Amino acid sequence: MPHLVWAGLALPDAHTPAQPDFAVAVEGTRIIAAGPRHQLAAAYPDAPQTGSADYLLLPGFTNSHDHGRGLGTFPLGAPDDLLEIWLPGLFSQPAVSPYLLAAWESVMLLRSGVTLTAHSQNPQNWLHMGDEAHELLRGYRDAGVRVAFHPPLVDQNPLVYAGRAEFLAGLPATLHEAAARFLAPNPLSHADYLTLCDELYRAYHDPVDHTVAIQISPAGGQWCSDALILAAVDFARSHATRVQMHMLETRYQRAYAWRTWGKSFIAHLHEIGALGPWLTLAHMIWIEESDLPLLAESGVAVAHNPGSNLRLRSGVAPVPAYIRHDIPLGIGMDGQTLDDDQDYLRELRLALTLANRPGAHSPTVTAADILHAGLGGGAAVTLGAGAPLGKLAPGALADLVLIDYTEVCRPWMSPLPSTADVLLRKASSRHVRHVMVHGDWKLWEGRATCVDEDALAAAIADELNRYAPTDLAAQAAAAQALAPYLRRFYAAWESAPSKVQPFF
Repeated sequence: MPHLVWAGLALPDAHTPAQPDFAVAVEGTRIIAAGPRHQLAAAYPDAPQTGSADYLLLPGFTNSHDHGRGLGTFPLGAPDDLLEIWLPGLFSQPAVSPYLLAAWESVMLLRSGVTLTAHSQNPQNWLHMGDEAHELLRGYRDAGVRVAFHPPLVDQNPLVYAGRAEFLAGLPATLHEAAARFLAPNPLSHADYLTLCDELYRAYHDPVDHTVAIQISPAGGQWCSDALILAAVDFARSHATRVQMHMLETRYQRAYAWRTWGKSFIAHLHEIGALGPWLTLAHMIWIEESDLPLLAESGVAVAHNPGSNLRLRSGVAPVPAYIRHDIPLGIGMDGQTLDDDQDYLRELRLALTLANRPGAHSPTVTAADILHAGLGGGAAVTLGAGAPLGKLAPGALADLVLIDYTEVCRPWMSPLPSTADVLLRKASSRHVRHVMVHGDWKLWEGRATCVDEDALAAAIADELNRYAPTDLAAQAAAAQALAPYLRRFYAAWESAPSKVQPFF
């Protein structure tokens, strides 16, 4: 029997005006009808109803890039810094059960109205990455969150992007051993990595109901050879899936491309045939203006991570330019939201605020533009064009969010701002009441329904409490000791002449 979900106000998608007294009929895992509540109640007179005049109904959000850390890195001893200095600190993070982290991450996502997330795996052990992947996927499944899952590989440039000999020559002899901890080559071969991705694909990939999408991830342009990137593209095209890759997150990654090829990273990827509608690039801050037509013509998507980009001192992505060129855009949290709380609505607010730049000549990016990047646009960036998510329409998968809109608008709100403007300016995860994923309520009254939140938190705390402060002290000390030398090494890159200046 169908089930009616209704609200006093609804946003069927990001660009449709808010609809009063709106309902959807859900049967199984799909929306079978959508429209005025009285019409659906008449069409399905025996259907049970869930809703309130105080609520705003909208589709589930898509978190287009993340690492599914659950706990964040700051609370576990990796303070924010430049990305290149921050990354070695991740080696001193305590290992926690991948299952517990994915389940806890799912709870946080559901509280924020996110029903689909893109998980870029950070393996605790490269040689055990497959076992970790199975546990992570089980955690998402048990909590009820859809996941686009991409295990990564790196095959070059650990610790520094280029100039390894130069960097080592600048270190005192006493730090060579510390540097060696981070310079060891990856023990996982290309063949073994592709075999693992194929095994995960065959075991989990779900192109019909989109509960799990197995994708592939050469971790970042500077960390991956052309051979690895092209092997990933071949895998994605032959398996009808996607590639997600970190790209141009920092100015030093941009400088690496110019030092290596004498051209932009995007121009190089275009030249080797890596660009295409199968590709999502995460971050994408330090691009050239000439990159924009290449991205648009190739159908490449961008996953924007505003909070992480600020916290790791990377910069602000040129979102207005992406919108102007119709480059598919999603919003991700990267596990590094501004308040370290995985609040997707706050991340949308930050994206909207940063996108509107100073100056009378600057274009206005609307709340609807950013909301689209969190709804249908984000689903397309994450799963590909045509993914039946991000809209309240017949045939769409039944991922729904009910927000206490009356509470959002307290103590008063002029009727002049659009609902999208109000939502992105005032709402946060504390206003999310109920979340449906794949036709089932996975969050009810702000609490997960499929996992025991208290038991999860206790189990994670128990694992963390097993670590003595000295357990990871050597790795932490090595990262801290190398930090000033990494800073000095990359500072020299800033003073080097550049052929092209960023356009923003």
